Amino acid sequence: MSVGLQTEFRRQPFAAIGHILVKTILQLAKNFWPFFLLIIIRSDGEIDSNENYVYLLIAAFILIKALIDYFFFRFRFTEDEVQVKSGIFSRKQITLPLHKIQTVHINQNWVQKIFNLSELSFDSPGSNKEEIKIQFQKIEAKELMEFILQKKKTEEQIENKDEILSKLSFKDLLKLGFTANHFETLLILIGLSISFLNNIKGFFEDYENLMEDSTNKLVESGAYLIAMGVFAILILSILVSLVRTIISYLNFQITKNAQGFNINKGLINNSQKVLPFEKVQYVSWKTNWLRKKISMYLFEFHTIGGAEVRSNLKIKAPITSELVLNNLAGVYFPSIPEHFENILRIDKSYWFRKTFFNGILPAMLLLFPLLYFVEERYFLFYLIVLPLYLFFNYGLYRKKFRFSWTNKLIHIQNGVFGDKTILLKWEKIQSVKISQNLFQQRKHLADLVIHTAGGTIIAPYIPVETARGLQNLALYKIESSKKNWH
Repeated sequence: MSVGLQTEFRRQPFAAIGHILVKTILQLAKNFWPFFLLIIIRSDGEIDSNENYVYLLIAAFILIKALIDYFFFRFRFTEDEVQVKSGIFSRKQITLPLHKIQTVHINQNWVQKIFNLSELSFDSPGSNKEEIKIQFQKIEAKELMEFILQKKKTEEQIENKDEILSKLSFKDLLKLGFTANHFETLLILIGLSISFLNNIKGFFEDYENLMEDSTNKLVESGAYLIAMGVFAILILSILVSLVRTIISYLNFQITKNAQGFNINKGLINNSQKVLPFEKVQYVSWKTNWLRKKISMYLFEFHTIGGAEVRSNLKIKAPITSELVLNNLAGVYFPSIPEHFENILRIDKSYWFRKTFFNGILPAMLLLFPLLYFVEERYFLFYLIVLPLYLFFNYGLYRKKFRFSWTNKLIHIQNGVFGDKTILLKWEKIQSVKISQNLFQQRKHLADLVIHTAGGTIIAPYIPVETARGLQNLALYKIESSKKNWH
């Protein structure tokens, strides 16, 4: 019998207990870390019997949970299906025919690397999440993955040679890291700092005075030191972005075969994903102004499935040339027109109404209460900045937005500080909705809301007659197409 196939149920490798133990400890630490930190800080070196009981209970809980998760999880692979039994009080059994498996993945995080384990996971067409996840020794996981993919081949025995579409060198990683969104990284660092300060607030009796003294010393240090601090924070943001990029995309490679795409990436959390062509609903790619100068893009596959499946298959592939970009887009739609006859723009009223209702009106509503209750006037700066930011934000979005279409394809361009392109085939549409508020009704405008199995696309503030024409065209394509969206 082929490797990995059994007639009897078996458990995961014994090393999986170690992974389950570490995973349980990390989950507890993630959820209750302020409690553990408080115990460490307030410890005076003397052993308290009550604390000993707490430690023993925690250790017992971790051990018992790991043993239950290990001993009451059994599985077997046959020539035609995979079966899983789990649970102690509420028992659960899953049977999944191999020919119905849509996607197969091998994931390996840093804990699994320590125990030389890999996690094999897969789902079927009707599932909203991954149905089965099993841990194996790394070699066995790869052999089982190859076996399942072999079973999924067609009767015609199509030759399954992988064609490399994109591969990142270390130089590409550096370019990707240095051109990343450092502002996003800066916000993450600020958020983590605020969260840390809030969590340690209860550990210090004079926390408010301590923060006030620190702020005063920072202000008194002079403009030069403040500027140096800001510069250091910016450098730190860039370095963190670079490290995040290298960890996420080291060893990145995307290949294509007869069944779909194979994507490998990751340093600490190694990931190997298989994405069948039929899972892809639409594709998109985006770039910022700096990456555009060096022909670098992030290409994304928007796939069918529930939130967990889409999250697992959410793949942003870094592309380092327009040639590779055209090859990837050409797999989804072979002949993309260079120019489109049908082009829609967003009406100018979108720009002003969005700025007014989301920026100016909230600022005006907050102005008088803040003037009355707050003595400091620095908040006036923020009340002015918000409407100005939204004014430029919506203005740039409207300026870049293009909704174009042919008889077979929808092509959308948008973006604010970068550029984004979306390709959607008509037959991938599930439904189309026209939405209007009172203002839009008076101005004969509407929002065209396109629902697909991979997400929702909106074309706002377009002529209502054009929106109805596109809706009718979409319904005709849905009904007349013999292709199934799933």
